[in-house]
Amino acid sequence: MAISLLHSLTLKQAIHAILAAFVIGLAVTAVEFGWSASRERTVTLHRIGEVAMLVDGTSTTAAWTLDRALGEQVLDGILAVRAAGWAEIRLDDGTVLNRRTRPPVERSFLQRTVHTALFHDEPVVERPLLSPKERNGRQDFAHLRIGVDTGEVTEGFLDYAGRTLVVGLLRNLLIGLAMALVFHRLLTRPLVRIGRAVARIDPEQPHAQPLPVPRGHADDELGYVVARFNETLGLLEREHGELRRMATRCALTGLANRALLIDRLGHALDLAGRSGGRVAVLYLDLDRFKRINDSLGHSVGDALLCRVAERLGESVRRCDTVGRLGGDEFMVVLERVADSGEAAMVAGRLLDALAGLTLVAEHRVHITASVGIALHPDDGADEQGLMRMADAAMQAAKTEGGGRFVFYTRDMTERAMARLRLEASLREATIQRGFELAYQPKIEAATGELTGFEALIRWRHEGATIPPMEFIPVAEDTGLIIDIGAWVLDEACRTAARWALDHGAVPVAVNVSARQLADPAFAALVEDTLRRHGTSPELLEIEITETVIMKDVRHHLPTLNRLRALGVRIAIDDFGTGYSSLAYLRQLPVDVLKIDRSFVNDLPHAPDIASTVIGLAQRLGLATVAEGVETVEQQRWLAEAGCDHLQGYLISRPLSADAAEAMVMANFALADSMAMTA
Repeated sequence: MAISLLHSLTLKQAIHAILAAFVIGLAVTAVEFGWSASRERTVTLHRIGEVAMLVDGTSTTAAWTLDRALGEQVLDGILAVRAAGWAEIRLDDGTVLNRRTRPPVERSFLQRTVHTALFHDEPVVERPLLSPKERNGRQDFAHLRIGVDTGEVTEGFLDYAGRTLVVGLLRNLLIGLAMALVFHRLLTRPLVRIGRAVARIDPEQPHAQPLPVPRGHADDELGYVVARFNETLGLLEREHGELRRMATRCALTGLANRALLIDRLGHALDLAGRSGGRVAVLYLDLDRFKRINDSLGHSVGDALLCRVAERLGESVRRCDTVGRLGGDEFMVVLERVADSGEAAMVAGRLLDALAGLTLVAEHRVHITASVGIALHPDDGADEQGLMRMADAAMQAAKTEGGGRFVFYTRDMTERAMARLRLEASLREATIQRGFELAYQPKIEAATGELTGFEALIRWRHEGATIPPMEFIPVAEDTGLIIDIGAWVLDEACRTAARWALDHGAVPVAVNVSARQLADPAFAALVEDTLRRHGTSPELLEIEITETVIMKDVRHHLPTLNRLRALGVRIAIDDFGTGYSSLAYLRQLPVDVLKIDRSFVNDLPHAPDIASTVIGLAQRLGLATVAEGVETVEQQRWLAEAGCDHLQGYLISRPLSADAAEAMVMANFALADSMAMTA
């Protein structure tokens, strides 16, 4: 192809050079022809003038003596000159003494055309003949007139022009060939060499083979172009490298991104398929990373991610790949692992490396991770399948508390698919308000009088009741808990307002999740709901688990204070199961402590914690509610220990809205009856 290109360039440049030479040569020849024509006219007239001068004396004698014979001889001599077409001797009175004319000759079209171009009119040379007696006085008595034979001059010029044209064509051809040779030598061949060098450039490494500067062109325009092209290649190499890095690397940590991870995993699977080896995929997610971001700031969080990336990279072999999938999720592809034991060993090494990370950006941190492990070919055969399975295993490790690794098992996928189906159904139920509330009564421990209800959400899906412990965590993870919680609050306030209007005031407690409490608009939502239903704030009690309220006390305190200012009661649920700070407990606007059922279950055999909670509440001026009361012994002990309220299956299971209303009605009817009896 290069030879064909060379021949094509050579032929084109030769044709162009010859055409250029011919055009320039024709222009030069046209100028030469114009100049030659002007010169030929001048020379012809000068020659005729010289002839007239030579026969001046003889012509004067013939005219003076009126000697026609002599005049004929003079004119014959003049016509012997080829340039002369005719001649005459004319006296002053107009009498023609002698006249001779050359016989006319038929001219071709070309001759006539050239004649017209050379001579617009017929030139005549006229010489006065002076009287011999009056020569000094310069008085002429006759004139010798000679006309130019333009046909002869034209023919001579055409002969000259023909020779000149042939010579010019040959000259132009030689000049064109010389120009083509020079262009080929100085331009075409270097360009072809440059083109061959460009064709050899590797697109992946454009700067690895810079173009050579053609010999002899280092300091001319061609060398300048090559130098600039090489500079452009260097710039392209840098840009190409940056684009390649951006397309395959995480901008923050420099680790492989998802696209490169999948590519490396596919390559590892291909090698394992040919060699019969194993590949392990480790899906790693940092535990409680959001807490670090929220408490120390995103800059510290980013610095932590970079340090984690370094630790992970240092803990694996060079043939393995560490990448960041996004956020605080990482993935490690282990090639050529012997068995699950080796994968477990690497996972343990990764967890130990992260556990040793204690100082980030001058802040002390404690970081753990949850690692899910999937093996090829045991757990999956393709990239996406292995990643899903490792992700499911990681979720299982996180559910178990984090800080550990878990291998994938088949039921993990089934649970993951079940969760996806549950999430889709929960979204639909949220939109259609497909829930209902059950109400579990609370009684006064000393008298057994009804003191309130706890509203508990229920969801019936496809004919079965879904336990809250199954769908509430899904609602928390997906954010649906915001809408669900708003519906529960609305329904509870509406019911409490209706009961108060129809029967009497009975408080209703509503559980609030961490996401609801963290929502800046939550207090405004409570206020709007109370106002919309005309519900007295004293009839609403907000229950928040100890873990949630203590997770970020300072952040939640403004919301709690605003709720308390509205008159809403606040209860800490599951008290004693978390890590409460007594100092914070004194600052919180809390009205009720609910003793967790795990402590009630130990009664009356292990009363230490329950009695401590009751005593603490009494000293702080707080009411107590014991959950999960199921035996008479538990009821008796709690009443004697000073617990204020009881709740559990011994009193009643959660009731439907109608059954709860019937209990309210019966309670107030009994109270009215006792009042009348008294």
